[in-house]
Amino acid sequence: MMGRRASILAALAAALALGACAETTGEGSVAERRWSEGRLPRYAAPADAGAPRAGTPIRIGLLLPLTGDYADYGQNLLDAAALALFDQNLARPAELVPRDTRGVPDGAGAAAVDAVAAGASAIVGPALAIGGPGVVRAATASGAPILLLRGDRRLSAPGVFAMGHAPEAMTTRVVDYASRQGVLRISALAPQTAYGEAALAGLQGAAATRGIVVAQAGYISDTGSPDSLAAIVVSALNAAGPNGALFLPFPAEQLPPIARAIAAVTQGGAPMLLGLDRWESVGLASLPSFGRAVYAGPDPAATADFRRRYQAAFGRAPARGAAIVYDMVLMAGYAGQSAGAKGLGAYDLTTAQGFRGVEGPFRLSRDGGVERNYAIVGVRDGRLAVVEPAPLNFEGEG
Repeated sequence: MMGRRASILAALAAALALGACAETTGEGSVAERRWSEGRLPRYAAPADAGAPRAGTPIRIGLLLPLTGDYADYGQNLLDAAALALFDQNLARPAELVPRDTRGVPDGAGAAAVDAVAAGASAIVGPALAIGGPGVVRAATASGAPILLLRGDRRLSAPGVFAMGHAPEAMTTRVVDYASRQGVLRISALAPQTAYGEAALAGLQGAAATRGIVVAQAGYISDTGSPDSLAAIVVSALNAAGPNGALFLPFPAEQLPPIARAIAAVTQGGAPMLLGLDRWESVGLASLPSFGRAVYAGPDPAATADFRRRYQAAFGRAPARGAAIVYDMVLMAGYAGQSAGAKGLGAYDLTTAQGFRGVEGPFRLSRDGGVERNYAIVGVRDGRLAVVEPAPLNFEGEG
């Protein structure tokens, strides 16, 4: 059975690369029932939306690097979009309009223009941050919603949504959790990258509104020097104090030397450590001194289920960002059931109740903002566990 599913999906992915559309079934499908139960994104159509018209497919532009240095990454995301269409099985057909950005800055804008000319009423992508500004310039006038894969809020505007995980939002969530645990002082060490800068900016804002003192904040450009790391860690921990916390928004691969440095200066003690979703791929429970570590991010059980289904369908693991592409295509396809002949450009995606994706609940606002609810995940009894689940509802939702 699974082998047949894999072959179907592989064939579908190949067809989608040529712009073919997916098969659809009636409204009573299993996929739709799962959607209403919250396992997939949900959407409440307006009462006057009318019945969907099966003869007018919704076309979703997908801007990916299908050639060049990032071609394998682009194909990985295209497969995720194919899986989304396979899972929809809704009454009104949806089809992808994949366009090659070539992984270069000017390629994304040209791809967006081509996708709109081909009838795309929503744009998903680009996959690489360098192409975002070009897509916004090229496609805004079309009226099609632009669903950027990255979380760079500087590009947000009415109709332009930065759908990736913004470090500022995850930082707010983990700082809020720490505050409720009685933390009054936080020190921070971050990578000297745009991501690290955004995380520290988020820390300053979240701490100020919760009465938390940011005792010390700085960057580490080299995690390979044990002596210098030890000195930096000692300074940060001392500034935070015995009941404080240390914020470490590093990617997973950079955590082990930092963990060893913390263990060396705390003699095996476990200070409270705070992180973001990039910790998800590392074995936190095996790291020394991470016994009280927590991070904000998507629920790992939901994302693990997506990874299993993707692996079974395509024979390889999904790339980072594949689940977001999956969620965006599902949202656009499902919203298209009631969008009418004018497409998603005339459709309000900013429903108060939001959507529930495999990477957690999210909601779009009229000014282009994207609000996401995150889980708090941590090490408990020697293993990774959800300490606080992501709230399913949003403030103000009836």
